[in-house]
Amino acid sequence: MRFARAGEDQSGEVRLADLDRLEDVLVSNEGVVSYRIRGGLRAGRPVLRLELDTTVMLLCQQCLEPYRQELRIEREFPVARDEAQLGLWERDDPLLDALVADPELDVLTLVEDEILLSLPVAPRHAEGECGQAGI
Repeated sequence: MRFARAGEDQSGEVRLADLDRLEDVLVSNEGVVSYRIRGGLRAGRPVLRLELDTTVMLLCQQCLEPYRQELRIEREFPVARDEAQLGLWERDDPLLDALVADPELDVLTLVEDEILLSLPVAPRHAEGECGQAGI
């Protein structure tokens, strides 16, 4: 909560190879993820703003060849002081994606979660770039 309310800022890089849950969904774990997490306030609520930038190698489900997928992710998470407050917020907005304040918040787990959630369900080359395009 203090981090968010004070508008603190943390940034860094992590190797894709260090994010274990990505191993089964990527063709290669080469590369890095640049991240930045900033605290702030929105509508009086403390929030964490997460920015990620990386390029991952996925397997095209159409031609079965690897391709590069750029990911630029920007997310904002309201931070509840406890589960009770989070429950109240979720009753008002069932789609709210918020975090419970935790002094031990694992930023790398949050980074990995957001990458996994951002990956396409059926990865494919961009239109016209697939070796099988037009078949």
